[in-house]
Amino acid sequence: MKEFLLLIRENADYGDLSVEDMQADIQEHIKWVETLVENGNFKDGNPLDSAGVTLKDGIATDGPYVETKECVSGYYFLLANSLDEAKELAKGCPDLKRGATLEIRRIINTDEEQH
Repeated sequence: MKEFLLLIRENADYGDLSVEDMQADIQEHIKWVETLVENGNFKDGNPLDSAGVTLKDGIATDGPYVETKECVSGYYFLLANSLDEAKELAKGCPDLKRGATLEIRRIINTDEEQH
């Protein structure tokens, strides 16, 4: 299987959910990940802190891209046979219900690509 990185992009205020909504969101993610694990499509995944630093031309800027008010809120490391299969798997991500944008990229294993 090939490896894919699924990046979750959301509004920078994505963490402003009520405790109840946050717990419900966590449960939805657990169910989705359990399905991925059962089918051999899950390798790793975690939420990311909304605070961060962006570097460009040697200059550091705090936080997500201020002009877009969007940040990468988490990631999943998926296993799939193709980009199309990874896309189908990503359609089950609970963050889509809250308006998140998902970006899927194949991870190129440089050891394999060189042979």
